[in-house]
Amino acid sequence: MDAPVPIILNPAARSTKAAARMDQVRGLSPSPEIHLTKGVGDASRIAEELARQGRRLVVAAGGDGTVNEVLQGICKVNAGRSDPADHTVLGVLPMGTMNVFSLELGMKAADLAGCWAAITSGRRREVDLWCANEHYFVQLAGVGLDAEVIQLTPWEMKKRLGPLSYVISAVKAWFQKAPVLTVHIEDRPPMPGSVVLVGSGVHYGGPFPLFRTARNDDSLLDVLIFQQLGYWEIAQLLRAVLIDGYEKSLDLDYFQVRALRVECAGRPVPFQLDGELCGVSPVDFRPAGFPLRVAV
Repeated sequence: MDAPVPIILNPAARSTKAAARMDQVRGLSPSPEIHLTKGVGDASRIAEELARQGRRLVVAAGGDGTVNEVLQGICKVNAGRSDPADHTVLGVLPMGTMNVFSLELGMKAADLAGCWAAITSGRRREVDLWCANEHYFVQLAGVGLDAEVIQLTPWEMKKRLGPLSYVISAVKAWFQKAPVLTVHIEDRPPMPGSVVLVGSGVHYGGPFPLFRTARNDDSLLDVLIFQQLGYWEIAQLLRAVLIDGYEKSLDLDYFQVRALRVECAGRPVPFQLDGELCGVSPVDFRPAGFPLRVAV
């Protein structure tokens, strides 16, 4: 008889809604093996332990933050295994405030049973895996304003207001002095910017298709550089996303690259990966050197 599939569950995700859905998780068929986290770093530690035990599939139940923590744990083990067929597979059960990676995979938060059926079906898919300095990420990254928005959004605020909390923090960050970033891409001159957004998939910050032509299996990162961040740049962004795509402009630069480096003169600037703060500039984005296998 196969061992139960381990689920690492963040009971704080979606606050009381997650607690109310605990019975749903326990009632999934086949029955999962539930591991509850108690604090920051627990999901990564538990995932690493499970991967080292040889568990072939580990499921992150929560939002993008929980997924990113579980990703760190299993990839720490996978990095030491030469054959991708021996790697621990990541499953995603969307139960968080933000579920961007699950959206990219076609997993709908409103249908946990359907997600579980897909996860336990045995189907596997390889997606691109990336590093930013020493951290792994799989969906999105940002340097500058969007990371500062996350920095300004405490957990209690997310618990109370959900996605609206990020909107409120964005308004606060908007009125702060923008950093002066420098982006280095091979075979190009250094480029200035105030915000750098990086995507391995189409979606960024929710159901917003920021990178319209991105694919998470093409070995390329899609990079959007705002030279400034004002009303005109936002208008250009909305036009590009909703109407006719990105074109050469004096205000927005859009590239597909395999690697880049972002620096900031004068002060360190935070960067985020998959919606979680992970450090400060300078930051090097590069391929991880092996793919991530996901259950779909």
